[in-house]
Amino acid sequence: MPSTGEMPPTAAADQLRRRAETLHGTAAALQQLTALGLHLLAGPETWVGPSPQSCLQDLCTRRNLLLAEADALEAEARRFRRVADEIDAQAATASGVQ
Repeated sequence: MPSTGEMPPTAAADQLRRRAETLHGTAAALQQLTALGLHLLAGPETWVGPSPQSCLQDLCTRRNLLLAEADALEAEARRFRRVADEIDAQAATASGVQ
């Protein structure tokens, strides 16, 4: 029996899966941001000012950072799911169920 404050294995696994889904949803939202296409609208023909190339580079850098964060969230979601599966497998082994 779990001690006070300790979650049963299946509840812990379920919580990890819920967190994984939240991370996955956040990553998907980042990947669909309209702002990711701003670099396509930037350039000498749309820019009034001293440095259209600088603006374009900045937009591309920020786009890449957002996509990298989305990838990191997806990786963490996969890790959470893997840990949840391990928790379930350990609980099944401990209870004699395979």
